[in-house]
Amino acid sequence: MHVASEYEGLAKSGGLADVARALPAALAALGCEVRVLVPCYGPLRDRDFDRLIPSLSVPLNLTERFGCSIRVWQDGPVTVYLLEHNEFFDRPGLYDDAHGPYEDNPLRFSLLTKTAFELCKALDYRPDILHSHDWQTALAGYYRNVHYANDPFFADTRVVFNVHNGAYQGLCHARWLGTIGIDPAHFTPEQFEDHGEINLLKGGVAFSDAIVPVSPGYASELLEEKTSHGLWRQFRTHQSRLQGILNGCDYRQWNPETDRQIPARYSAEDLSGKARCKASLQASVGLAPEAQQPLFGLVSRLTDQKGFHYLIPALHDLLQHPVQLVLLGSGDPHFVGQLRHLAESHPGQVQFTEGYSDTLAHRIEAGSDFFLMPSLFEPCGLNQIYSMRYGTLPIVRLTGGLKDTVVPLRADQSNADEATGLGFTNPVIGELAACLESAVSLYQGQPDLYAQLQQNAMAQRFTWHRAAEDYLALYQSLS
Repeated sequence: MHVASEYEGLAKSGGLADVARALPAALAALGCEVRVLVPCYGPLRDRDFDRLIPSLSVPLNLTERFGCSIRVWQDGPVTVYLLEHNEFFDRPGLYDDAHGPYEDNPLRFSLLTKTAFELCKALDYRPDILHSHDWQTALAGYYRNVHYANDPFFADTRVVFNVHNGAYQGLCHARWLGTIGIDPAHFTPEQFEDHGEINLLKGGVAFSDAIVPVSPGYASELLEEKTSHGLWRQFRTHQSRLQGILNGCDYRQWNPETDRQIPARYSAEDLSGKARCKASLQASVGLAPEAQQPLFGLVSRLTDQKGFHYLIPALHDLLQHPVQLVLLGSGDPHFVGQLRHLAESHPGQVQFTEGYSDTLAHRIEAGSDFFLMPSLFEPCGLNQIYSMRYGTLPIVRLTGGLKDTVVPLRADQSNADEATGLGFTNPVIGELAACLESAVSLYQGQPDLYAQLQQNAMAQRFTWHRAAEDYLALYQSLS
């Protein structure tokens, strides 16, 4: 039983939704019986999913029970349950509105997590594994080990906790302790207490049977003070239960040979369609059809995590060369303003679209020559994987999942037979600017070497089947 706050095709704000759908499907393909519980957000009630359980009473703490109902949707081999509690989930946003995060987020998602246990009992479904995702469902381990410690129904259930992004920790006021069912005896620095507040992710690390960051590289970084988002002591304490497993890619959606959202299909054997994709992208966004100029693409949330505070100055340097940029993203208004200024200052050379368009994202991946990902940290990252499949060389900072997936070309080019992109180490303007200049030189001065890296990149595969096998081995080790 997976429990998550998002699920691709139902509700999505980021990569968590993709994993919550793709991993259960891949596990089902290996023969596992997999079910998923997610919130029934307001718009989902209009989709007329069958109501499986009209009334389910969930005891969240010592004195309160919450009434809800359960809808059901069969997504291929995976049964998806939707928790309906309109007071909590019929809102404009998943986690926030125009005024900021919802104050009762701890209560909303604690109810989701606790419902997973009560739903299993109502269905007489005894899960070997209850798999929780990020801070929203981090209390699964605590509930299993404290609330249901003496319940024989869950005697053989183990809790696996995925850390998709450790920067989001579910920090909240200590007044929520009793409401969400945390015994004050567990409000300690070793468990939930964090500078006087509740830290849900910290408690998830303390009480889960296995902690799984979404790449081996990110797992290593969570053990170090500078890269652990302040929780290195907690991760080190529980290091024996920590295992990084790299996310997979859904190649059914991201494959230039079959992608219907791009103007021409192509393969590693015949790249002529990629040239047409580049020309079409340039035309559609108002850039000159310069085949000989490298086109740099970016699709990203505009946040500090993604490195924009040093990327934007480096782009100003890059634009002194004959290059083009196509940028797509939304987020921090400060970065939005800077990218707008960049585009206005370089007409015909830079195009920036604020927001998100799935079609434009696919067209940028297919039409670009290089893809920019200079992240400060990246738990896994997917765009670098998409880029390689589309023959678009990723330019990455070597951190987290980026260093697990991209093989950077060495300065002496001695690894040309295996390199799949370009990389740099330190998040500073100078290193990134030098890496961007290397990209320009590679594209314009060494076309045969560029073509070799392109072939190397397109041959890479990071499948969900491989990831699911790793998860299944972990599950079996816990039983």
